[in-house]
Amino acid sequence: MAKITHKGMWIDIKSLEGVDKRNYIICLITSCIAGGLAGFFSVTTSEQGLEIFANVKGNSAYITYAIAQIFFIYVATYTYIAVLKNQDQLFQKYNEMSMIGGAVGFILIGIPMAILSPFFGYDVGFIELFFGFAVGSVINGYRFYKTYIKED
Repeated sequence: MAKITHKGMWIDIKSLEGVDKRNYIICLITSCIAGGLAGFFSVTTSEQGLEIFANVKGNSAYITYAIAQIFFIYVATYTYIAVLKNQDQLFQKYNEMSMIGGAVGFILIGIPMAILSPFFGYDVGFIELFFGFAVGSVINGYRFYKTYIKED
């Protein structure tokens, strides 16, 4: 079973066994590749993201990279769910609490940021909304660790 470490921010990969360890490592690698492709798209497109669509016919590499990114996201999701199914209820609850915290962070940080952005002249993009999700997920992961795992 997966051991939750770093105050609820990570799991110890060494605690996983066999297929779960392999699937978790595949999940991490494919997530990194998909993130790298997302970074590539954010650097090569304009702020509006419209230039890419004008050049698609001339440069099919964009379509190939987009399909590859979607493929890697699906592989990462599939392998993570495969790992999650084999874990105990404590880890499954940890996963649920982290995702709930992420949703709350998105609602309490991301949405107000998007609503207030016109008043500050700032365009909120995906990364800012993801930041709200990440902050909420980290806070709730720590709360879960403190409540259920930490030994005094």
